[in-house]
Amino acid sequence: MRNLIFIFALMLVPVLVSCNNNNQNNNDTSTASSEAAQGSNANAVENGDSSSQDLKTFFLNKYGAQLPPGVDVKVSEITSSDMKGFDKGSFDVEVTGRGKQSVPFLVSDNGRYLIIGASSPVDLSGFEDSPVKGLKQGNINIGRGPVPVLLSDDGKSMLVGELLDTTVDPLKEVSDSISMENVPTKGSESAKVVVVEYSDFQCPFCKRGADMIPQILSDYKDDVKVVYKQLPLANHKWAKPASIASLCAFEQDGEKFWSFHDAVFEKQKEINIDNSGEKLKGIATDVGLDVTAYEKCIGSEEMADRVQADIKEAQSIGVSSTPTFVVDGIIVPGANLQALKNAIDSRLSQQGG
Repeated sequence: MRNLIFIFALMLVPVLVSCNNNNQNNNDTSTASSEAAQGSNANAVENGDSSSQDLKTFFLNKYGAQLPPGVDVKVSEITSSDMKGFDKGSFDVEVTGRGKQSVPFLVSDNGRYLIIGASSPVDLSGFEDSPVKGLKQGNINIGRGPVPVLLSDDGKSMLVGELLDTTVDPLKEVSDSISMENVPTKGSESAKVVVVEYSDFQCPFCKRGADMIPQILSDYKDDVKVVYKQLPLANHKWAKPASIASLCAFEQDGEKFWSFHDAVFEKQKEINIDNSGEKLKGIATDVGLDVTAYEKCIGSEEMADRVQADIKEAQSIGVSSTPTFVVDGIIVPGANLQALKNAIDSRLSQQGG
């Protein structure tokens, strides 16, 4: 089982260059629940009693030294699980001023054995034949997302890892998965390198990413084109409305999209879930949009579907945090200017640029 100090580090220590669905936002007090780390080793509950208080005591006795100050631990209602002989529940761990996360567990019917980090058995029925004879492939959900797994036909062996086809160009495969139709762009249409940015208007690190773009375009001039894609994270409550609003700006005028984009990031700290509608409308007015058309647009299913398509596209290529840049297929996570330049330089050198 992964050390629990790492679990709480995910909640307490901010990622320096990107946002993900486990980050708290600087303007939104809501905290998204996140799955805890995976666990597979059973731990004996010493007194053999599965009552909430006894499970809480066991948890604190075992992991208390690894927890930060100001922790409140509660045990959720224990209910039946899909695994014979075990019930399921969660430890709800809250740190004062930091938010809350849930650590799932399975507990045996007699209350003696506890499996932390699991809430249900892994279902292997959906595994499919792989291109390699004797191996099936699929994903299991542990930790913060799906993990690719290979399973032998006889079920005796399992490998954690993805089956990769070395005859396929991985950069082309990623690039071909990204739609370039009807999207906001900056830079030369004949650029040698295309930089796709997946971003979230509520993410503070995306503000850094946005501030990097003018420098990239200045340093590389006509060699680089930038494409903006929407990736509002689920725990950022006004990010999706902002994504929809920005696409409505784009529908009216491509240049005004960028004016809207810049203004939202400049006023990011002023916006919250309660005032976002008013603030975004104010920005739309300030950048010269037709406000009547804008208000009609933000309620349309088409714009919401376009945002969802960008989210699905990002997930299909393994992008889950913001900002993430994709440079001709090279994935560069975070607002890391040097890493972004390194990827651009690499692609230009391969093209003799």
